[in-house]
Amino acid sequence: MTDRTAPIAVVLAQYPDDERDRRQAAVRAAAPSGREVMFVEIEGSVYRKGLTNYHRSLVAPLVADAAVRAERAGACAVVPYGTLDLGIEEARHAVDIPVMGPGRTGTNISASVGSRLTVLCYDEPHVIMFRQLVRSWNVAHHIVGIRSVDVPITEMARDVEHLRRRFVETAHRALVEDGADVILPLGMTMVPVLMSARSLADEIGVPVTDPLALTLHAADALASIGFTNSRVAYPRVEL
Repeated sequence: MTDRTAPIAVVLAQYPDDERDRRQAAVRAAAPSGREVMFVEIEGSVYRKGLTNYHRSLVAPLVADAAVRAERAGACAVVPYGTLDLGIEEARHAVDIPVMGPGRTGTNISASVGSRLTVLCYDEPHVIMFRQLVRSWNVAHHIVGIRSVDVPITEMARDVEHLRRRFVETAHRALVEDGADVILPLGMTMVPVLMSARSLADEIGVPVTDPLALTLHAADALASIGFTNSRVAYPRVEL
């Protein structure tokens, strides 16, 4: 069992000041009661239109380094911010505390409240990445659709009502055309930074999950129990 005063480290890439403040506020609101969070910033940025796997690959080593710094600072677990799970696999080799990705964790837990999940993400480049990621996470059998709300991340905060309309319209199409019974937002600028999962669920009529809250609570549980990364799956590497 770990000390409940040890914080969960959330790794944040670079954002404009107002966007960073929104994300930090969302993390604090989603954190388990009684568990502090600490923020570890890295120099890379994923706040851009047309994000691709090339950009993901540049950020991954920075996340691993940040996880090492967080562990040395006394963190009990590491959660890299975002549902693309940047640097998760790399960081697990380098630290002895749990490293949890909101994309994979959120998908697995969401599948416990339904059996047919449709992913909603930002734009078509993200659709392409998530098609690949859900296979690598071994969760593709839960996914019946991956749809874009077609609003670039850099434009979402300018018109939240437009974003909400696009989200609700796309979700309703998923219910009819995909037969979805759960909506999984893989894009934390949508949920929970700018919109509430509970409010969206009330309007859409099926569960809309919150990968950030789910992952912070899962990280808290694993750290509290004392689980860590498998050294068979993730042999130790010293950075």
